[in-house]
Amino acid sequence: MEGNNQKTNKGLFPIHVIGISASGVSDLSQKLQNIILSTKKLAGPSRILTNLNSWWTDKRPKSTLPEFFESDKPVDLINWLKKQDQQVVLLASGDPLWYGIGRVLLQHFPADRLFFHPSPTSLQLAFSRLSRPWQDTNWISLHGRDSSPLVKLLQQRPQTIGILTDPNKGGAKEVKDILCASQLENIYQFWIFERLGHEDERIFQISHKEVLPTLDPLHLVVLIKKKSTVENCEDIPLFGVADGFYLTHIDRPSLITKREVRVQILADLELPENGVIWDIGAGAGTIGLEALRIRPKLKLLSIEKRIGGKELILANAQRLSVSPSKVIEAEALSLLQGGAIPNDLSKPDRVIVGGGSSNKTDLIEAAVKNLSPKGVIVIPLATLESLEKILSALKSKECELRVSQHQNFRGVALSQGTRLHPINPVFIIKGKFQ
Repeated sequence: MEGNNQKTNKGLFPIHVIGISASGVSDLSQKLQNIILSTKKLAGPSRILTNLNSWWTDKRPKSTLPEFFESDKPVDLINWLKKQDQQVVLLASGDPLWYGIGRVLLQHFPADRLFFHPSPTSLQLAFSRLSRPWQDTNWISLHGRDSSPLVKLLQQRPQTIGILTDPNKGGAKEVKDILCASQLENIYQFWIFERLGHEDERIFQISHKEVLPTLDPLHLVVLIKKKSTVENCEDIPLFGVADGFYLTHIDRPSLITKREVRVQILADLELPENGVIWDIGAGAGTIGLEALRIRPKLKLLSIEKRIGGKELILANAQRLSVSPSKVIEAEALSLLQGGAIPNDLSKPDRVIVGGGSSNKTDLIEAAVKNLSPKGVIVIPLATLESLEKILSALKSKECELRVSQHQNFRGVALSQGTRLHPINPVFIIKGKFQ
């Protein structure tokens, strides 16, 4: 079809959509250059068409220039394309079908009239500069879009994220603000790629403590998860540690008690200076470990049934410079009913029962039987159904019952103002025994 004005099967003239890199049309294959040179109708963004005259003159010094149409406004472009009665070439950046004009074209023209010829995307170029595979990278566009998908994606803590920024909403600064609002700024390398493919391209990494320099609007961001490092414990708050500080299970990175809920649970525990605390269904160990930072003389027993739970809790303990008395990787109910708890830890003064176990009622019953006089049990719950069951079970006990619901929101910066992103609501039951 190169070099001619052949019609498609439906008798309509083809529209060739050719993606080009920052180096321009001169880097295209000879086949694609011939398609461009054969057309009398050529559309493209103004920044691409600006440099096309000299290239065309060099290639076809005696030929007449085609009709140029600036395609910066999609609505005007579609209207113009619909009026054409001969082959048209539309130039675009990178891959037109990857967050490009391709999606819009397919909404208005049959697929067999459109011929797409992609060049490398900006994300491909970014990872090529890092010499890093990118087949498993999560990618997202903020260009003209809401930032909620990025917030949700960060909760999963993927290994790498490629982000197409919107300079009208702050560009890289918006991404940096979202990362900080998610309390994950310490776990990702923050890479900025500016004017990729141009002679003056700039690639650099910036820490969350640095102020962003002035950036060209043509830039994107790549987040790469850091290898595990232990921070200076003096820089960590006594409690209410940022979510991103903790190591989590690779396959369940969001399985962690959020900071705001952790703070409330620690307050409800009324931690004594001395005694024993059980953290049942400990997950990453966050609540019990922070309890040790507040009350270093406490003896902590952490129980987590998930395979790898013990190793994870001990790793987080090392990061916080605290030492649990015992970490057991097993089913908690079997341990309690079988009397397998070490004697010096068998009478807890404080108990946290987390997790979503189906036998939670039995587990709480067993924990209460072991609880010391004037002990406190705190139970975070995610569902109304669980709330009703646990309250019914505790009402028969001689304890002061309190229940509260906690719905927290984290501010995410927008180009103008702040949007509040909700964290899943949690019920907290507190039983205080006399």
